Amino acid sequence: MKSPLQPLYTAMEILSGLALIAMVGIIVTDVSLRVSGGQVPAADDVSGYGLVAVLFLGLAPAYRRGEHIRVGLMVDRLKGRVRHGLEVLLLALGFTAVAWATFWCGRLVWDSWRFHDVAQGLIAIPLWIPQLAMPLGLGTFAIALLEDLIGMLRGATPSYLVHAAASAEDALTFER
Repeated sequence: MKSPLQPLYTAMEILSGLALIAMVGIIVTDVSLRVSGGQVPAADDVSGYGLVAVLFLGLAPAYRRGEHIRVGLMVDRLKGRVRHGLEVLLLALGFTAVAWATFWCGRLVWDSWRFHDVAQGLIAIPLWIPQLAMPLGLGTFAIALLEDLIGMLRGATPSYLVHAAASAEDALTFER
């Protein structure tokens, strides 16, 4: 079943990709300019902010496709109601942890905006701008976890297991 929130996850994926492209562009430009004795001001800072954006904005899309590293040593051995109960518990704990992190990252962004914090590098970039990727990405990740949690409580298979099954099927087809 396709999620009604898929446009949100796609938007995060696009933003993450754009941040990656911008980061690579800045690094390549800086390296190219150094050959001729120039440089891009604050290239290290800006590419670091881009890396944070790539990672945080890509959390929900990667989760939805089952691309996060998931250690299922115990869960994969369980069956039936016990496994379902443990999956629900783990989704609830994951959602709680990510929602908590979202709140505090949002608070960090708010404080940076309120106190007019700026980067200490060559360019005084207001810190709330690059920091905004953290609560935005984490918040979307929390929504994805909550969507799967609600789906599991209604008897649906969570997105990460749907994609894991499809990937396993593809691997078997490839081997034949």
